[in-house]
Amino acid sequence: MGHEIREPIEEELLPGDRLRYFHPTHPGDVLGGRFKTIAKLGFGTGSTVWLAENLKFKKRKKSPKFVSIKIAALDTDASREMMYSKLISHAKPSHEGLSFIRIPIDEFRLQGPQDLKDDNIMVTIENDSILADFISSQTNSPHPRHIRSEDGRITYLSQRDFGPLRGSRLLPELADFNLSYPGLENGLGHLSAIQSHRFRAPEVLLGCPWSYSADIWNLGLLMWNLLQDISLFDRPAGKDGEYDAHVHLAQMVSLLGDPPEELIKRERIYREHQLKQPVTNSYGRACKTMNEFWGGPFFDDDKELTNGLLLDKILRSDLVGKGKMLGDTVTELNGDDKQAFLDFASGMLQWLPEKRKTAKELLQHPFFDPLCKDSAGYE
Repeated sequence: MGHEIREPIEEELLPGDRLRYFHPTHPGDVLGGRFKTIAKLGFGTGSTVWLAENLKFKKRKKSPKFVSIKIAALDTDASREMMYSKLISHAKPSHEGLSFIRIPIDEFRLQGPQDLKDDNIMVTIENDSILADFISSQTNSPHPRHIRSEDGRITYLSQRDFGPLRGSRLLPELADFNLSYPGLENGLGHLSAIQSHRFRAPEVLLGCPWSYSADIWNLGLLMWNLLQDISLFDRPAGKDGEYDAHVHLAQMVSLLGDPPEELIKRERIYREHQLKQPVTNSYGRACKTMNEFWGGPFFDDDKELTNGLLLDKILRSDLVGKGKMLGDTVTELNGDDKQAFLDFASGMLQWLPEKRKTAKELLQHPFFDPLCKDSAGYE
């Protein structure tokens, strides 16, 4: 029996009684007739992830002994993730970047309560020695869990501690392609709602087209999470506690300075760009444009822009803070190291998507020179 937690946890806390859409998985369950669950590894708004043992494992077969199983909630379509995962893996198998992508190895349908069926996605976990220690720890210290008093439903706490790193040269892999989008021909951008609130790129929240460069913006913000353990744009919410794109835009202006005239002109143009079909925002409003979806317009209608007065063009300029610059947020580095970091990050945190550096250009930045020297010495 696991450690009992008194308060609701994890997917129980999702809004709208989402828990009823999640499969009630327990340690020791056998899924698909061959995968025995060991421990819950994580959860999200549309799925849980479990470590499982392949009961039909054979050394000579490609199927691994241990897998992670992503169990999608009933109201989530996992077929999209499978479709794009296959598209990515088959597009150019010889591409050097494929080794940095975690591709699902199989899928199956899971019988749930009342004949509910969930799509499942599995990915390999490659280091069995780490897993052996982790599995042993789970046996000796069973899952902490919360039991709902009204129906006895059990929710388990995710186990993410696999111990200290074993090796000094580990490389991450990308996974979870359920929210990915294909590239568009002729460099055209998408018009849709993407990204988590704190990481949302300016072109997205303004209702303008976005493309690959939106990911570069994400990477720039992630640098502060890694270096400073902070979110550069923290809680961009209005008085009601809900995400507010006007607040978010004001936070950007506070740290990055005035948006360029080109972005303001672009926002005005896409106020009028009608979507093929309306989309409903978080307030239940059916919106005909993405600008409307995010609560626009964001700039006034004055067509004459004067350099130095752009702040007055922002409708909610009262939200813009003063006196803090981007460099003030970096305290873990000093001198040349700090300047190199800020110069590197500035290549990603550009207002205009087309002004951001590409991944290839970023790899060539002098910020990485010390790392390259250390790697050469290590080899």
